[in-house]
Parts: sequence; C-alpha cells; structure tokens
Amino acid sequence: MMTGREIAREETRRMLRAFVPLTLISFGVFVLVGSEPVRAGVSLLLGAGYSLLLFRMIANSAAKAAMFPPAQGTGIVRRGYFFRYILTGVMVVIAIKAPFIHPVAAILPLFFPKIILVGSSIFLRKGGGN
Repeated sequence: MMTGREIAREETRRMLRAFVPLTLISFGVFVLVGSEPVRAGVSLLLGAGYSLLLFRMIANSAAKAAMFPPAQGTGIVRRGYFFRYILTGVMVVIAIKAPFIHPVAAILPLFFPKIILVGSSIFLRKGGGN
C-alpha cells in the first residue's frame, strides 16, 4: 500500500508528463505571435516549475492532513492554502514587475493543473486510457 507522500510524488510525476506538451504548445503560440523566444521560454519554464511546486505542496499538505483528526487536518490544509496564496501573489507581482519575465507566459502555467485535471477526467469518463 502506498503512503500519502508516495501518492503525492506519483501524481506530481503524472502532472509533469502532462505539463511538457502544454508548455511546448504554449511556447509555440508565444513565438508565433511574435514574443521573444528566450524570454517567453524562460518565463514559461519558471511558471511551469512554480505551478508544479504548488501542486506538490497541495498534495503533501493533503497527505499530511489525512494523518490527523479532521479538525486538525482542516487547520493544516487551511494554513497550507494561505501560505500558497501568499506565495502565488508574490510570484504574480514579480512576473508583472520584472522586465526580463513575460508576465502572461509566467502566469499561464498556473492554469495547467486545472486544465490537466479536467481533461483527464473527461478522457477517463469516456473510457480513455490511464
């Protein structure tokens, strides 16, 4: 039987595999619309890395919370949410203010986990693969 941390690690790996094509497609779109390739690429990579880190933090927080009574587990999840919310606000401000970062390219990957989770649930419901 897998522990909560092992499940979090495996789900993060699965998310990474789905991030790669989304990041490459996004990069192609940014280049096609005339964005600086290096700036867009670095910004997408920074945003994707940060988004994956957030996903991993959520998974670890949920795994940790499951080991405690419900009231205490809820507190753990809430503290984690607040911390991630503040971190994301800082990241967005940096993405907007830093001249070497393309703000849209850095912020776009924050939406990748939702896209991936919704997409995978649609494909699984229709009888798709793993």
